[in-house]
Amino acid sequence: MADDTSAPALPAWFERAVATPGASHFVTSRGARLHYLAWGLERRVLPGLLFVHGYRAHARYWDGIAPYFAGRYRVVAMDLAGMGDSGRREAYSALGFAQDIAAVIEDAGLGPAAVVGHSFGGARALRTAAEFPGLIRHVIAVDSICRFADSPPSSAGTPRRPRTEPYPDYASARARYRLTPDQPCDNGYLVDHIARHSLRREGDGWLWKFDPFLPPGPHEPDAAVVLGGLDVPVDYVRGEFSTVVRQQEAERIVACLRHGRGPVVVPQAYHYLMLDQPLALVAALRALLA
Repeated sequence: MADDTSAPALPAWFERAVATPGASHFVTSRGARLHYLAWGLERRVLPGLLFVHGYRAHARYWDGIAPYFAGRYRVVAMDLAGMGDSGRREAYSALGFAQDIAAVIEDAGLGPAAVVGHSFGGARALRTAAEFPGLIRHVIAVDSICRFADSPPSSAGTPRRPRTEPYPDYASARARYRLTPDQPCDNGYLVDHIARHSLRREGDGWLWKFDPFLPPGPHEPDAAVVLGGLDVPVDYVRGEFSTVVRQQEAERIVACLRHGRGPVVVPQAYHYLMLDQPLALVAALRALLA
């Protein structure tokens, strides 16, 4: 097949990142096979750093981010159960996701690790720090929802049940891909990249990788209990234009923490900071991890 010369060139920073892909590893946790990508695990003198994706997402969301930390850390980006290339479960729970994060940290030898979690993944990282304090030394929650006892019902509603019949071809499936919640993103090459890794072949067609029966939560019954009990440093980062976490909500989260900083606001960013402001996110994370 001839090269597609009409496709725009990828930015040099992204080409450098994807030129050093993570190595795939698997660990079994409570009967589910969990997948994670790793950079530099053999460099045992370096501290551990784990990236955790959001709801219905996958480890490859971090492909443009994680490699920029590989020189100073042993880096892992994991697929949570029911998402990406990890196995599925009969049932999912907040505690179960925390146990899976702990299993990956232990299998990769990262502990005590710094954990960067986006959205759903940030809330799961916070629960992991509460349940397994010896495994986590620092949490950075990126535009993560934390629901309190008096929080109003989520305005997002129940996520639309995805198609369970395969799409006939990749182009048909890709045309249906959307960020949830929807947001502008000028970096179409990044959206293309994560969309490509969000799909799998199924016979002659294509299906989404995530479990269609994955529940929209699970949220903690009262985030104040989890947040107030944490004894590790926690930084909170949000996108300036995020519609998922408002500034007042982010401030409330930080106020509950015994060792909290933030919220650090990334200018011109929406909810998916790694897609619309990737280099600014790298800079913010480097500063917070220093």
